[in-house]
Amino acid sequence: MRLLLLLALIGCTQPRSARCKQVCAREYECITSTKSDMPFDEKECISACAVLEQDQDNLAKVQKHADCVNRQQACSAVLECQ
Repeated sequence: MRLLLLLALIGCTQPRSARCKQVCAREYECITSTKSDMPFDEKECISACAVLEQDQDNLAKVQKHADCVNRQQACSAVLECQ
């Protein structure tokens, strides 16, 4: 139980990068505008992104995903970014 509380506190204190906020906001916009049934929580997206961004092994994946989202004009293409 203590571990879960510690992880929750760590998650709450993770820095929120501008990149993560921008990418997650765009994805949320596309999910809602296309009426996608994909489950999505923008705050969880930002938190998960910020955690991945702090890990050197995952930083390149975050950057690649952000680049993909930023290049796309159509929401259907944004939602295909991996």
